[in-house]
Amino acid sequence: MEIPTAIITREPSFASSVILIIDDEPQVLAVGRAVLASQGFEVVCASSGDQAVELLMHAITNGNRYAACVLDLTMPGGLSGFEALDQLHQIDPELPVIACSGYFQEDARELCQAIGFYDVLGKPYTPDILCTAVRRAIARVVDQTSHADQHMQEHDHHDHSHAMTHGAAFDPYAAALPQQSDFAQQV
Repeated sequence: MEIPTAIITREPSFASSVILIIDDEPQVLAVGRAVLASQGFEVVCASSGDQAVELLMHAITNGNRYAACVLDLTMPGGLSGFEALDQLHQIDPELPVIACSGYFQEDARELCQAIGFYDVLGKPYTPDILCTAVRRAIARVVDQTSHADQHMQEHDHHDHSHAMTHGAAFDPYAAALPQQSDFAQQV
């Protein structure tokens, strides 16, 4: 499998608008890419959990992060969605992963969230539902990061040299909106 060579040259950040979609169905990848791209997101697609783990490892190694991930739970051969979630979170514990499945039952939502999924979408999902779930996932992570930065700034308030390195706070909801980035799309 070929890993893309283009990378972002800025510090790792959740302000990125690059979304990783993992699904074994080419049509689902194509539609997901088109829907999210129409909303200004950049999309990288993986057809297996193994490929997704390689893509994430490559991104993190090069100082990049995906803003969110949409992961099919049922993929034949290779890693299952649950195994992929575990490996993705070993590489980037803060990555918000949205599970999706055609076999999803609403009573399994809490279980999926308890094991580490940010949200769960039943297939087929509408473009609005996909975009809303992705935006909420990004906003939650950016909000948590912003609160952690704010706490660090308050803690370091008396030490101006430390406070200066944390930078200005930003609006988590504005940061969840797609921004241009250098993170290349996988073809």
